[in-house]
Amino acid sequence: MKGQLYAVQLGSKWTWYSTIHMHTDIHYWFQQHAADAGIVVLEPFISLGQAMRMLQKITSETTSLNMQLPTSRLTEQLKRLAASCGIVSGVSETFSLKPIQYDRWKQNLYPLSDLQAGVYKKIVQACSGRALLIEEFQLLLENHGLALHTEAWLSYVQLADLNGDVEVANGLQITERREWRRGFIKNVIYTCKRCGSGSERMYRANCINCGQDCAYCEECLTMGRTRFCSLLILGRTSKQGDKDDLVVGRTRIPEPGDVEKLGKVKQGRTASRVDNDEHCNEDKYARYRFYTDQWGLSEAQTAASLEGLRYIGDTHENIKVRRGKVNNPQEPGKFLIWAVTGAGKTEMIFPFIHYTVARGGRVLIATPRKDVVLELQPRIGRAFANYSVVTLYGGSEHRWEQGQITIATTHQLLRFHEAFDLVIIDEIDAFPYHNNPMLAYAAGKVCKPNGNNILLSATPPHAVRKAAKRGSLSHVRVPVRFHRHPLPVPRSMIITSVRKLILAKKLPQSLLSRIKISIERGAQVFVFVPNIQLVEPMVELLRATIQREGGGTPVCVEGTSSKDPNRTDKVQRFRNRDIRVLVTTTILERGVTIPQSDVFILDADSALFDESALVQMAGRAGRSKEDPAGMVYFAAKEMTKSQKEAIRQIKQMNRIARKQGYLKGGNE
Repeated sequence: MKGQLYAVQLGSKWTWYSTIHMHTDIHYWFQQHAADAGIVVLEPFISLGQAMRMLQKITSETTSLNMQLPTSRLTEQLKRLAASCGIVSGVSETFSLKPIQYDRWKQNLYPLSDLQAGVYKKIVQACSGRALLIEEFQLLLENHGLALHTEAWLSYVQLADLNGDVEVANGLQITERREWRRGFIKNVIYTCKRCGSGSERMYRANCINCGQDCAYCEECLTMGRTRFCSLLILGRTSKQGDKDDLVVGRTRIPEPGDVEKLGKVKQGRTASRVDNDEHCNEDKYARYRFYTDQWGLSEAQTAASLEGLRYIGDTHENIKVRRGKVNNPQEPGKFLIWAVTGAGKTEMIFPFIHYTVARGGRVLIATPRKDVVLELQPRIGRAFANYSVVTLYGGSEHRWEQGQITIATTHQLLRFHEAFDLVIIDEIDAFPYHNNPMLAYAAGKVCKPNGNNILLSATPPHAVRKAAKRGSLSHVRVPVRFHRHPLPVPRSMIITSVRKLILAKKLPQSLLSRIKISIERGAQVFVFVPNIQLVEPMVELLRATIQREGGGTPVCVEGTSSKDPNRTDKVQRFRNRDIRVLVTTTILERGVTIPQSDVFILDADSALFDESALVQMAGRAGRSKEDPAGMVYFAAKEMTKSQKEAIRQIKQMNRIARKQGYLKGGNE
């Protein structure tokens, strides 16, 4: 994309700007200020990235252009500035400054297509809250039935940028630093404005716009190539009602009305908890009970939802205070719901969604996997039938639609910018979100500055747990499942490694007898192994051993993993009880609920099974009120810290639930 720099004089003050459509800017300034405005254009066009970089240099405190100098001297200053920005001399040598005369504009020497207010409004509304590359923007126009040629849409976008309804940016940000350890050599650092990736993920390729090697981001390449010179359109969602209508040509164009990374937790706004023996105070929550009473929530779910609603409500009233200081209203709030597996997190978020959309806000539910998006869509659609629900994932038909409620995979968040009043991030500890800076950055930038992030997890990452413990992250714990029975506590079993069992072609009697007990009691059996390579050999070993020693009705044993093209079908057969024993990896550690199931985790001492994974796998058992005491076994040759921590965490949740009076009965 090409860009151009120009300066505007109002009174004695000169201000520099960049543009992607110079004629639009000329009309904009002369229509508002007539002959009182002076305009000087730097010719020729350069790439948008180069224009943005030069503008950044010109407007920095360390750079001053003396606009009172003769044109030739000023042009020389701009050439030197261009050289410091890496613009090749073959381009900068042709620089010249061209004054634009008001009288010549009145003679229509800078023609501009007639712009229609209705089209402008459509474009602004379609771009609202979006972060779009050119190709995506053009698809968006097609989806909204706007067949505009390039000259026309460039003019509309540039006008929207001048009005403050969108922001025209280039794809990569440049920061210059001097490394004192290397003799104060200037180091140029690229950062992707779309995904937040740094120089380590930047690559270079020849670019026709730059006339030189142009950096692009490899990290978010699957969502489109973000170059240094790419046009990135950032749609705004805030109202612009404080300006007068603007006139371009003969058409009045009215102003249309309307992270910090989540992976790192800053000192938050007022930290609040419903933890240990704390209970809800009726006076604090009375105004929010309307939003919880209609969903049939359990006592623990209601307590968590009410605390979250109070946090959101306090944000809306701008009364969040920490340590006697009013918090920065430009930073979205963060609230953690730390709920055990099977606690019913989906039902708990219904009051948050209702509260937000009822006030005209937009809600995003972000989850790591496409299958969860497809599972949530009918549930959310039925619960909120009077509101528009959009689902976004790779290949989604709703790709360019705007919804009051949006359910999306985390990768789709790259296409949004400060779009939502409430952002609910499901499974913040799960792949691919956990330890992925790109997705953490994307999730952080989609929430409006005065909005809120609700974080959901049964096993929050260590940094998040630490922030909650020290009081810098507002949170609530839900230590009990909806059926109010204690979580099954894993039992340890000492056996040799899976590889040795496979080589020996024999299962130890201690393991086999417990699997047989599970089968005989009618349970579905999860058998987790750490590696994909172990799935099929373990399936064969279980088939041979169970059939040889079991007798009676044959038991169907199958295996699946992320590499299995029939995974969805096998999981459904497992739900239907056609498969009784399913050998799998951590791909099924979450998101699968089987009413009556037992869990065997083999090689539980594997480095691939951290505390979070062990808790999630154990959470497959005891999820239904008909079978709340499912069995969980950690089978390994030794007890590791991860196993101990997983057992400790499960027992701790049971203690908290009992102390709060949530449990019906049962032992830890």
